[in-house]
Parts: sequence; C-alpha cells; structure tokens
Amino acid sequence: MSGAGLTPAKRAANTAIGFVALLGVSWTIVAILTSSRADPRWLSLTLLLTIGIFFTATGMYAWARRPDSWFGLQMSLTGLSWFLVSLAASDDDVIFSLGYAFNSLYAALMAHTLLAFPTGRLQTRAERRVIAVAYAIVLIGPLLLLSVTPTPADLPRNIFLVTPDEGLSDAGQTLLRATLLGVAIVVTGMLVARWQRATSPQRRLLAPVLWCGVATTAALGLSLAGQLAHLPDDVLNVFDFTGLFIFASVPVAFLSGIVRQNLSSGQSVGRLVARLGDGPGRGPNRLRDALASALRDRSLAIAYWLPTSGPARAAGEGRYVDANGAPVALPEPGSGRSFTLVEHDGRRVAALIHDASLDEDPELVRAAGAAAALTLENERLDAELRVQIAEVRASRARLLEVVTRERRRIERDLHDGAQQRLVALALTLGIAENQVEADPEQARALIREARDEARLALEELRELARGIHPAILTDRGLGPALEALASRAPLPVELSTVPQERLPAPIEGAAYFVVAEALANVAKYAGATHAEVSVQRLEGHAIVQVSDDGVGGADPAGGTGLRGLEDRLSAIDGRLAVFSPSGRGTTIRAEIPCSL
Repeated sequence: MSGAGLTPAKRAANTAIGFVALLGVSWTIVAILTSSRADPRWLSLTLLLTIGIFFTATGMYAWARRPDSWFGLQMSLTGLSWFLVSLAASDDDVIFSLGYAFNSLYAALMAHTLLAFPTGRLQTRAERRVIAVAYAIVLIGPLLLLSVTPTPADLPRNIFLVTPDEGLSDAGQTLLRATLLGVAIVVTGMLVARWQRATSPQRRLLAPVLWCGVATTAALGLSLAGQLAHLPDDVLNVFDFTGLFIFASVPVAFLSGIVRQNLSSGQSVGRLVARLGDGPGRGPNRLRDALASALRDRSLAIAYWLPTSGPARAAGEGRYVDANGAPVALPEPGSGRSFTLVEHDGRRVAALIHDASLDEDPELVRAAGAAAALTLENERLDAELRVQIAEVRASRARLLEVVTRERRRIERDLHDGAQQRLVALALTLGIAENQVEADPEQARALIREARDEARLALEELRELARGIHPAILTDRGLGPALEALASRAPLPVELSTVPQERLPAPIEGAAYFVVAEALANVAKYAGATHAEVSVQRLEGHAIVQVSDDGVGGADPAGGTGLRGLEDRLSAIDGRLAVFSPSGRGTTIRAEIPCSL
C-alpha cells in the first residue's frame, strides 16, 4: 500500500510503529527463548505473538489506507500490548515483572479500539469515562497487586514486591477481576446499543468488527467470571484459549470487511453505470434511487449547485437546491449526516448528502459521484431552469402588484392634488365670468387666483411625472439626474463616480431608481449623517452602489421598496445585494448587465 496520502508526521509514526512492532516481536522471542519452563503456556505464547502481529500489521494497513483516521494507530497499539503479555514467560526478573505489570493492558486497549471503531475516536462522554476507568484499572491495579504478591520459588523475582501479604493479594486479585468483568459487561452493552441505534449504512460498516468485538468482550468476561468462581484449571484453560482465538478474529474480521467493501464498491458502481445507461425513466427520483442503491443509503439526497449570475459568479457564489428548486442546507459536522461534492469538467455540479458512516468509504462515494456526474449535470440544469421559471413567475406577480399599486398611487395623487386644483380652477373661472360686468375688479382678482391655481396644478403634475420618469434623465443622462436627486436629499450625498458616456435607457432608468429608493430608505430609516453614491462599469455590468453611515440592520425582505427593485432588476437580468451589519451602516449594490 502506497504511503502517498500520508503526512510526514504519520509516515514517521508508521515507521516508529513498525520499529516498535519488530522490537516487540524480537523481545517476545527472546522472552520465550530465555524461558526454561516447559508447560502448556508455550501454545498460549505462540497465540499471543500471532495476535500481536495480526493487530499491528492490520493497524498499519488501516492507517496507510485512511491516514485521516486514528483507528489504525489504535489497533497497532493494541497489537503491541499483546507482546507485553508474553514477557511474563521470561526467566529474567525485570522482563518477568514487566510482563505481569502490563498483562491486562491489552484488555483496555481492546475495549478502546472496539468502541472507537471506525474513526479512532470515542463518540460519547459515557464511552470516554468507561475507557478512562479501564485504563486506570489495568495500569494501577496490577502494580498495587504486585506490591503485595510474592512469587513462588520456581518463578523469577517480583521486582515490584514491597510487603508480601497473601491474604491481601488474594483479595486484590478478586477485586481486579471483578472490576475488569464489570468493564467487559459495560463495553459489551455499549457495542450492542451502538448496533441497535445504527443506521443501515452504519450497520454494514460495523457488522464484521462489532460482532467479533461483542464475542471478544464476552469471552474475556467469561474467563474472568470463571476465575472468580474458582473453576478447575482445565476449564479455565479452555476459556483462555477460546478467548485468544476470538481475539485473533478481530483483525481478520477487519481485513475481510475491507476486502468485502472493495468488492462491493466495484459492483455497486458497475450497477449504477448500468442503471444510468438505461434510457427510459430519466428523472431526478430515478437518479436519486440509483445512487441510494449504489451507496446502500436510502436516506441519500441530492443538492444541486446553482451559481449566481454576474460578477459574483466568478467568485464561486451560489446556493444548493433540490430537484424542485427548493433551498437545501448542507449538513453540519456532528449531525450524523455528511456530504460529498461532485464536479464535472472542473465545475461544481452537486452535493451528495448521505449518512456520515459513508465517510469511512470515500472511494465508493467519489466513484459513484464520478459515474453519475454527467447525469447530475443534466439534472442540475433542469433544476436551474425550474428555479428560473419559478423566479420569473414570482417576479411577474410582484411586478403586477407593484404596477397596480403604482397606478393606484398615481390615481390618488391626481385625485387629491392636481385634480382638486383643476376643479377649484374651474369654479374660480366660473365665478369670475359672472363678475366680469358687475364687478370687473373682483373678476380680475379671481382670474389671478385661477392663474395661481393653474401654476400649482402644473407643478404638481410635473412632480408626479418626475416620480414616474424624470425628464432630466431622458434629456441629459444619468449623471445630471443623480446630481439633481442628491441635491434634493435631506442629508449630504457624495456622488463619487458616474460614467461619462450614456448608457442604454433601461440601464439608466434602473440605476436611477436604485439610487432613488436607496436614498429614500436612508432618509427614513438609517439615521445616517452622510451617504455616498457610485456608478461604474465593470466586466460588462453597471455596478450601482449606495452606502451610508447609519445604524445598519436593514432587512431586504421587510419592505416592498427593495423587493420592487429586485423585481425591476431581475427583468433585465440584474442582481441586488444588501449588506447591512448592525451598527455599521448599509450598502446597497446593484449589478446590471449593460449588453441591452
């Protein structure tokens, strides 16, 4: 297995583990060769050595295969701990004593490895507490026990012995075995509980190792229970050898799971390609079902990437939607869900949202995504079209509402303003006509009053017309129109940049009304002391920006003015963005394509 995916730190750690494993094997062989005691433990030592090699080699392979997971390191450390047990076969005092001091460490490491599968990290606080207790028991308990336990004359000297006390030693052994039995029962229960709450993809991943782990902890518990019950040595030996064989099955189960996973991945991707190659039945549900079947995750969902238009597209801005165009949020870390991005020809196409357990087989997910990339791109285009159609329909409905509301406003303004003045003008002229012969002076006064009414009516009509489309914009262009708009604003407005050349009439009209609406909002809501307006051409777009130093916190969805601007801009493929952090002012930015 190539180490190309390993970081330098993990490559060095792998080398160190390999060296320590070699050292452990060598030390174990030395311990066996230096033992002059010929008894059935030779078979036990052979099994211990085999188990240690299996665990260490499997752990190194797992770490090389998934450098981002610590499970391989955990399994390798578990393998190394088995070499320590075999040290008790030596006739050397120090090696013999160390072997007995660490002869239970494998149990805690084994429990840690099983509970941490497949990520190498314990998932819950309860698991961390149980494993912490297990380490405390296997590291402290044997040392305390050795401090009061004398060794028989035919065994090497116990270097940890402080005060021999056989009664205390027997009680300590019973307590140590009882606590280890309790830990084994709890760990077994946790493994069973994990299986019960696992999703289908998680069960497929956990099955080989988890059930071997349950059998392992059960075998350990049975052996400890037999020791507590003082069963005959022959029965205990059967329990011990059975447990060792079960222990040896854990790395075998892990390797078989990897092999089965690799074979299954190839078959799943092959079936996916075959299903996608079938012409009839094309559609988002068929694609989702095919991917869900290939990944064996019925909860799988597809989020299609919709890039934004305009200059922001180059910055990679966009959003995810489902096949119907509804917004989709990608899952957060720790939610039990994960996602894998799919690209086609270097462009982001979609995200496959799946069970987090599939992160342990990233090659399968990536292969499935690559096989379906072209189909996903086609479905993405369909989703984008559906979103655009829905947005056009909604925009048309809002524009119709705006037009109706504007028509009613003009009708109301004409009725309440110019129309009333024209009615008064007609009445005044009628009275003046009746007074021409009887009281010429009074008639002249009434005519002067009528002239004033006509002038005011004309001013109101001009003001109303300016609100619909200012004449200065048509006659002189955007720059002078914005200067006039800024001069009428109730606060200082700096007009920093405006193109000198004329823009197409729809562009100038859209830019003008963006500035007008923005300045109206500044005057009404911002509490600002200053505003700045700029219009510039950039990459085929007119960029209109209005900024103020007000209170910020503007909500584009909170009023109809900005929504109306969005609809006006969308009609010419424009885009409106509002940046309004609380306490830091507001910036309204419009991007309007100039190729009209």
